[in-house]
Amino acid sequence: MERQEKILEELKADVLELVEKEMESSSAIIGINVGTPEGTQISSIFKKDMKMTTGEVTAANSSLVYLSSKMLRDSLNQEVSYNLITGKDQIILSILVENLTMICYLNRELAELEGLDSYINKLQKLSLQISAIIETSDILKEEIFKGLKRAIPNTLVLAIITKDGLPIKIQSTMPEPILSAMVAALYNLSGVLLESHMEYSIIGGENGSVILHDLDENRLLALAVPESDGRKLGGYIAKIKTIIQ
Repeated sequence: MERQEKILEELKADVLELVEKEMESSSAIIGINVGTPEGTQISSIFKKDMKMTTGEVTAANSSLVYLSSKMLRDSLNQEVSYNLITGKDQIILSILVENLTMICYLNRELAELEGLDSYINKLQKLSLQISAIIETSDILKEEIFKGLKRAIPNTLVLAIITKDGLPIKIQSTMPEPILSAMVAALYNLSGVLLESHMEYSIIGGENGSVILHDLDENRLLALAVPESDGRKLGGYIAKIKTIIQ
């Protein structure tokens, strides 16, 4: 995790420079947040205070583009390029490229006056510029999903979700919304019983087990392994901690 933090710090300066330049040239942009598809925040800048933390924005946006991508792929067999959400005063534009997610908050009146297509095009170009920077970095090699699959290759189910129960990245035959809701419910119930935050939980079966682990203030991790031996499960938990801490 220390290596990932070092890589993130090196990335932030380059990415922030591009984001700030885009915001200065576009009066309608209220804020831009950039993260990885797994919900790791890379850079964030807003002109006004947000009710959500930037980490929550990153995790929620990663979940949004994950669900949008799956819906478009399953219904039209197409890849998603953007997601547009329109409210009374704001428009939220989410962009997904291969190795990053980006969310942009726009002043609706100004954005519609200048033309939404122009903002979609500008932000897609920005995302490709940032993506090129990320490709030269090792940040994706440090992502948790890949790290766990390397460390625990016999994993049958692997899921990263928000603590609100939204899927961010999942490898499972179980429907993503159902799995995410169950993991979040178990996490919250465990916290109620502990009267504090859960660190990790093991659901043991005769020939397999599910491990739930707190990931950070916004995300949860769940994995299933064909193993019930307590010592081996302890080894898996040690590997998880090494990767996420």
